Amino acid sequence: MEGERRLKSGGGGFIPICGWCKKVRTAQEAWEDIETYFARAGLGEFTHSMCPDCADKIFSKRIYLESYQNICKAISTSLTLSEVLNLIVTNVVKVMNVKACSLRLLNKDTRRLELVAYHGLSDRYANKGPVESDGSVIDALAGKPVSIYDITSDENSKYRREALEEGIRSILSLPLRFHDEVIGVLRMYTSEPLEYAGEDLKFVSAIAEQAAIAIVNARVFEGIVSREKEYLRVFQDVTGAVSSSLQLDEVLDMIVRTLPEVMGLKAATIRLFDDAAKELKLVAAYGLSEKYLNRGPVDMEANIREALQEKPVAIHDVSTDPRVHYRKEAEEEGIKSMLTLPVVVRGKVIGILRLLTSHVRHFNQQDIDFAAALAEQCGTAIENARMYERQYKEAKYLSALQDIAKAVSSTLSVQEVTGLIVEKIAGAMNADAATIRLLDLGGKRLELVASYGLSERYLNKGPVDAEKSVADALEGKPVAIYDVRRDARIVYKEEAAEEGVCSMLVIPMMFRGSVIGVLRVLAKGECRTFKEDEIEFATALAEQAAIAIEYAKAFSAGG
Repeated sequence: MEGERRLKSGGGGFIPICGWCKKVRTAQEAWEDIETYFARAGLGEFTHSMCPDCADKIFSKRIYLESYQNICKAISTSLTLSEVLNLIVTNVVKVMNVKACSLRLLNKDTRRLELVAYHGLSDRYANKGPVESDGSVIDALAGKPVSIYDITSDENSKYRREALEEGIRSILSLPLRFHDEVIGVLRMYTSEPLEYAGEDLKFVSAIAEQAAIAIVNARVFEGIVSREKEYLRVFQDVTGAVSSSLQLDEVLDMIVRTLPEVMGLKAATIRLFDDAAKELKLVAAYGLSEKYLNRGPVDMEANIREALQEKPVAIHDVSTDPRVHYRKEAEEEGIKSMLTLPVVVRGKVIGILRLLTSHVRHFNQQDIDFAAALAEQCGTAIENARMYERQYKEAKYLSALQDIAKAVSSTLSVQEVTGLIVEKIAGAMNADAATIRLLDLGGKRLELVASYGLSERYLNKGPVDAEKSVADALEGKPVAIYDVRRDARIVYKEEAAEEGVCSMLVIPMMFRGSVIGVLRVLAKGECRTFKEDEIEFATALAEQAAIAIEYAKAFSAGG
């Protein structure tokens, strides 16, 4: 209690106070709150107050904290770069109570500061020109935390006159730093010279750091959104193009033409499985030479086999990747990178879509996912076109059969009946020519009775009885020949080449179980595969024709 008596009397001596928690050590070696200690010492009741210095510090910290939170909240509510930039400059002016604020970002290519946002400045002053020579800007770009510049006292300042006209006295420049990189400069302008306390400078530095983070995040987001928007536009363009037609050839051509255009590619190809689902056949191509397209089969290429397992295959460098079989041919064609995608419909791979570039390109996962979605959309468009084509063919076939039935019922002339049949079947099957040859009375020799779309020279090339395709048809078997110029079952290959004939369908004409002749359907120009439904239609038509011919013959004989 001796210490307490000295305190009451105002005498000397020491009172031990903890420097951390501010408790007082009593004579009993106990520690108690300073308020309790002073009250027991008879110094009266205590209340808490605040000195002016502490009040200023605590109040300013609270304002800064609230303002910092408000600014962070404001700039985090927007993800577009322009909105973030404008929110930063307007909030800095409001919170710091300065005349104006501007943001300049560093262009990495030109290494120049570009004005991106300002508030409180006239357009004339804001766009006065580059500021790289400004001393405070140089400090900021060097990473100095804060640089205060009194522009009116610098007679050599490039923009001293403009600053005076604008009513600017001093400029505070802070680097916008993201990690260790300065990405720009935040500037505050005052109309009077100001002295910034340490707390002020810490606050504005924190704002500049937050601004840099917000700007980088907005840039990243805008880049992603921009890419997504571009992908969406491309997707809409492609799907819009391929859905505008239900003709299969048009759909395929649109796909290979549209994709390179909207995706910045060199070329595109589509290969679909044939009817037997055994071989990939090129059905559409754009941007490639005939020489490259005819380089050979691709079915056994490793990247094709991978894609057929429903796995998109991205090849960065075609010239060195072992999964590409025709590397030399690709290099001569100017192909650098390749993306091979399965075309899938209802869980089944129906073909391959290939995208090719003329420059080396790294396909990231986003590129691959997007292209795979396009391939799937293309697969749907192809399947829709195929379905429509089947329905269209069925309707066309039915119409042709009805037309022929109606026509043959109106005439009993063999010549008229057979002439009508060859013309109708060529039109219905989208073929170029057709012929009907009937067995003579001895049943040994085939005689031409009707033709459509062929020259006299080709028709008079010689007898066809010895051809294997005809022999098979006379046995009652339909025969489809993809390339008559190379097929061993054809005798007159040279004549077919001169006529332009490439593919042929040979159908037996049956009457009451016996073959009475042969119907031939011929395609010129490009070779084609006759599908099962086409063969069935031609067989039905040949059977109807045989009945009409036999009745016409009987009528002629009876007359």
